[in-house]
This record gives sequence, structure tokens and C-alpha cells, in this order.
Amino acid sequence: MNPMSDSAWSHRLPRALLALLFSFLCAVFPAGCATLGTPSLSERLQALPAEQKDRVHPFFINSPLDVPQIGRLAGVAAYFRDRGFRHSKFLFRASGADLAARSLDIRREDPDARIVLIGWSGASLWIWDALTDLDIAGQSVDLVVYLDSNWIKKRVEDEGHPDNYSRAVLIYRQDNSPVEGVPKSVSRTVATKQHLAVAAHTDTLEYLAEELIELTSD
Repeated sequence: MNPMSDSAWSHRLPRALLALLFSFLCAVFPAGCATLGTPSLSERLQALPAEQKDRVHPFFINSPLDVPQIGRLAGVAAYFRDRGFRHSKFLFRASGADLAARSLDIRREDPDARIVLIGWSGASLWIWDALTDLDIAGQSVDLVVYLDSNWIKKRVEDEGHPDNYSRAVLIYRQDNSPVEGVPKSVSRTVATKQHLAVAAHTDTLEYLAEELIELTSD
């Protein structure tokens, strides 16, 4: 029998710990470990004309606290990108200035583009900052989506909310009240009580798909 060297164990131990952690998280947050979306939703998205989907520019902005990416927002961005929304971008880190600059670049290249800012949890504050910068520049976006964000509640309470967008969608888990005071907004409820399960939840994907599909038809 050839015993493992110390170096071999040092390489295997972190992987074993990560596997154990992932198994634990899947047990606690099963919605975050399931396959994304449903076959029917995938078919609906793929059936849309490519030229219409190319008009839509969704930014999926990660929570600044989700360093291990447990929420799987990157997977959500990839899901829509793989189904023809090829401009879908996942931002692991962002800032209001960066989001505003990206939006302005898109507008300069295509004045008819549909810009969508989707912020999970604390990323909502970056969206608020971006809207403020864009408002100063005389620009707007088409859709703002907040995914189960409590961070934005205090900001809106203290400073209000910009209104330089066409529509806002507030997607929150059960027993968590959506932020109030956001103009032109509608609320949606996700069938979970777990914050970490919201971003990649089947309900969330359905709500996001509904909004993106609507933007392709404008």
C-alpha cells in the first residue's frame, strides 16, 4: 500500500471541505442547488426572435456579501445568455459609477437598447447610485429589479428613490415586505423564506423572463 504524501493530502483536504460545505448548503438551501428554470420557460425564451433579444442588455449584479456566490446569480445570467439574451452580463463587483458608465456606453452605441439593472440584496445600493448618476446625465434605463433587498429600504426612507426608469420590479421572498417608496414599481413574491434561495429560484426566473420578454416586444 502506498500511503498518500502530505502534499497530496493538502490538495485533497480543501476539496473535501468544499464538497462537504456544498452538500450542507444544498440541504439547507435546496432551491439554490436545483437545475435552473423549467423546460417550458426555456422553450419560450429560445423561441423569441434573436434580433429582438439583442436589443435587451440585462446586468445581473451580485450581492457584495455573496463572495462564495451561493445565490447563483451568475448561473441566472448564464441561463438567459444561453437562451439568446446574449448581452446578459454578471457583475461580481460593481459600483454606481461603473453601472452608469456601462449604461451610457450602450446608449451611445444603440439609442434604442433596453437596459435592465438587476440587483440582488446589497447590490440594490449600486443601482440607486447608478440611477442618480444617470439622472444627472439626463439618461434613464428601462427596467430596475431588486431581488430580496433590505439594504435599499433605509436608503429610500432617508433619500427617496430616483425615477429615471420605465418600470421597477420588486421580487421578495415570503414574509419579507418589499421596499416602499419606489416609483413605477410592482411587487412579486417568491415561494421561499430563505434569502439565499431567492436569486436562482424558479419563481424569480419566471418573473425575470416575463419582464425580458415584454422588453423584446416594445
